[in-house]
Amino acid sequence: MRSAILGNGRLTVLLDKDFYIADLYYPYVGRYNHAFGGRFKVGLWHDGKFAWLESMEKSIEMEGLTAKMRARWDGLEIEFLDFVDFNRDVYVRRVDIRGGGLVRVLFYHDFRIMEAPQSDTAFYDPEADAVIHYKEGYWFLAGSSHQLYEYNIGRRDMGVVLKDCEDGALGKNPIAQGSVDSAVSVAYPSFYYWIVAGRSREEVLEVHKSLRARPQYYEKRNAGYWRAVSGRHPERLVAQSVAVLLAHIGDNGAIAASLDTDILKFNLDTYAYVWPRDAAYVAMALDEYGYAAITKRFYEFALSLLAKTRSGYFFQKYNPDGTFGSTWHPWTARGRKSLNIQEDETAIFLHALWRHFELAKDYDLLKRAYPLIRDAADFMASFRDEKLGLPLESFDLWEERLGVHAYTAAAVYAGLRAAAKFADFLGEEEDSDRWMSAAQSVKEAVAEHMFDKALGRFVRTVRIDDGRVVEVDRTVDASLLALPLLGIFEPDDPRVAATVKAVEGALWVRGVGGLARYEGDYYQRVPGDYSGIPGNPWIITTMWLAEYYAALGQTARAEELVKWAESKASPSGLLPEQISPFDGSPVSVQPLAWSHAEYLRALYAIRKTCCGGAQP
Repeated sequence: MRSAILGNGRLTVLLDKDFYIADLYYPYVGRYNHAFGGRFKVGLWHDGKFAWLESMEKSIEMEGLTAKMRARWDGLEIEFLDFVDFNRDVYVRRVDIRGGGLVRVLFYHDFRIMEAPQSDTAFYDPEADAVIHYKEGYWFLAGSSHQLYEYNIGRRDMGVVLKDCEDGALGKNPIAQGSVDSAVSVAYPSFYYWIVAGRSREEVLEVHKSLRARPQYYEKRNAGYWRAVSGRHPERLVAQSVAVLLAHIGDNGAIAASLDTDILKFNLDTYAYVWPRDAAYVAMALDEYGYAAITKRFYEFALSLLAKTRSGYFFQKYNPDGTFGSTWHPWTARGRKSLNIQEDETAIFLHALWRHFELAKDYDLLKRAYPLIRDAADFMASFRDEKLGLPLESFDLWEERLGVHAYTAAAVYAGLRAAAKFADFLGEEEDSDRWMSAAQSVKEAVAEHMFDKALGRFVRTVRIDDGRVVEVDRTVDASLLALPLLGIFEPDDPRVAATVKAVEGALWVRGVGGLARYEGDYYQRVPGDYSGIPGNPWIITTMWLAEYYAALGQTARAEELVKWAESKASPSGLLPEQISPFDGSPVSVQPLAWSHAEYLRALYAIRKTCCGGAQP
C-alpha cells in the first residue's frame, strides 16, 4: 500500500507507509520504475544516536500532489514536505527539524535503473556537490540546497553503504559500477533535498543548479498550482481524487490503472498498465469535473492505439508507451481461434469519447477521430451472433472468463449508440442507422436470452454455439449494475429492479459494508473465515450501486454509500481497490485510479439528480 503519490506526467513518485520512495517512474507514468525492488531509506543521527525513519511513529497527509510527514524522535520534531515539480522533472523534499543538539539526515538510494539491478554507475560529482546514478540514457541526481556533509557509494550486494549509514558517518567512496547504491548526508536542521531525473548529465545538472539558486520558489509555485487545479473543490476527498487521477495521466495521454507495485507479491506483475476500460472511466470522471483539456491527451493516445492496427478493437492492455502489455488471455478457446480481447473496453471508450465531445465540444478531435470511430463501431456491429444478435464471446471485465456477458452487452449497446450520435452529428445517416439498428438488436437479444424468467432477473453470462444458448452462468455479479448505468434498460424497469435487489442481497458484505464483485470471488482473499462472505468489498462496485440509486432519485441511499467509500480512504486521501471483509483495511493496490473515478462519478450522479447537473 502507498501513503502518497506525486507526479507531473513524466516523473511519478509513490511513497510507502514509512514515507520512503517505493516507486519512481520516468519518463512515462507507469514505465520505467527505477526503484523497482529497491529500498530507499532515510535515517537521522542526533547527538550520537541513529534511527531509521521506519522506527518512528508518524502521520502522513496530502494536499493536492504535495505530501507532508510529521514524526517525533529523541526530543526532535521532524517534518518533511514532498512534491514533484509540475514543470521540471525533480522530486523535492523540504526538511524541517526542531529541537536541540547536532543533527544529520541521511538519504540512502537504491536505484534499479530501467528496472534492472545491474550495469549502473554512481559517482560523486564534486563540482555539483551531488551524487549521480546513470545507465544509458537515464540519469538521476541526488542533491541538496545545502552542502552535503558526507557521501558514500558502493556495491549493493555487499551491503556496505546501507550499514555505513548507521553510525551517522559516511565513507566517501567516490564511484562504483555494476550493482550500486549510495547515500548522502546533510548536517543542517532545515534544508531541501531532491532527486532530479533526466536523459543526460547536462540536463540533471541544469535543473540542480536552478534548484540550488532558489528552492523556495519551486515549493511556492507548486503549492499555488495544486490549489488552482484541485483546490477549487471544497470536499477534501473530491480534491484529492482529482489530484490522484491527474497523477495517473502521462504527458503522452496514457492513464495507468495503479502505480502501487505491492501487487507484485501476488502475481509477479503489476497494475502499471493502460487498460482502455479503466482509463475511459477515469477520463469520464475528469471530464465531468471540468478537466477536458487534460483528458483530450488520453483520447488522442487511445485513438493512436486503434490507428496502429485499424482492427476496430483494443488489445487487453498496453504499456504506457503504447506497446502491448503482458496478457494471460489465450488466442484459442475450445479448439477454435479466439480474439484476445475484452470487447467492453472498445465499447466503453466510444461511450466515454461521446461524453467528452458533449462536454468539451472538441471539433478538432472529432474530425480526426471519426474514421477510427467507424472502425470500432463496425467491428462491434459485426462481432455478433447472426441468429441471436448477442455479441460474440470475449473476456469479461474481471478478466477471468470467456463468454457473452451482460456487462459487455450493455457496454456494446452504449458504444454503438455513442457512435451513432457521432454519425448523426456529422450527417452520416447510413452509419447512424446501421449502428442504431445493431444496438437495438443487442438490447432485444439481452432481454430475450439473458433474462431468466424463473429467477426473475438477468444473468451475468451465457455461452452460445451455432445460434443457440448452450450454457447459462447465473452467478450474482455486481457488473449487472451496468444494465441500467449504461442505459440499455431504464433504472426503474422491473427486471432491473429485481436484478439489483438480487445483487445487493447476495453481495453486500455484512459488518464492514460494501459490495463484493460476485458470489464466491476468490481474488485477493485475506486470511480469515469467508463463510457467508461472497468476497472482498470493492470501492468500484459499491459506487456503482450509489450511481444506480442516484439514477432512481434515491439520493439519501446513494449518499450513504458514498460516505462508506469516504470512510475507507487513507489519512492521505487514497482509495484502494478492495477492503478486508474482517477489519475494513485496504487490500490489493492503493491508490487505484478507477476507485477514485467511480467515487467522483457517484458524487456527480447525486449532484445531477438533486441539483440539476451542477458540478460538485
